[in-house]
Formats: sequence, structure tokens, C-alpha cells
Amino acid sequence: MGSTTLQIAFAVIFAIVTAYSAGRVHQWHKHSFERDVAYREGYEQASRTLFHLTVRNPPGKPAAGPSERPITHDRPR
Repeated sequence: MGSTTLQIAFAVIFAIVTAYSAGRVHQWHKHSFERDVAYREGYEQASRTLFHLTVRNPPGKPAAGPSERPITHDRPR
């Protein structure tokens, strides 16, 4: 009777350890995948932002400020 109880106890402990280990491996893979996706999305967003900033203010041409607006001498009609 003691041998059967010991075998059942070891089987339960083995199942618990195996399930815990599988869960940790799954969590590790999921975290790694989410981190990779976040890195790629951040890289793409930074690339788009820098591209738009570069196109809007090309090198060699200063950004137009409020004092650089053309002056028009139109008279109201």
C-alpha cells in the first residue's frame, strides 16, 4: 500500500513540475515575441518620423519661422 501511495505522489509532483516548466517556457517565448514586435514597431515609427522631419525641413534650408512669411501689400477692397 505504501508503494502505491509513493508512486501516486511522485506522479502528481512530476505532473506539477512538468506543467510549471511548460508554462515558464511558453511565457518566455511569448515575452520574446512581444519584445521583438515592439522593437520592430518602434523602429518603423522612428523611421517614418525622421523621414517626415527630413522631408519637411531639408538640410541647407532653414525652417520657415513667423518672421520669414512673405509680406503682401494688398489693400482691402
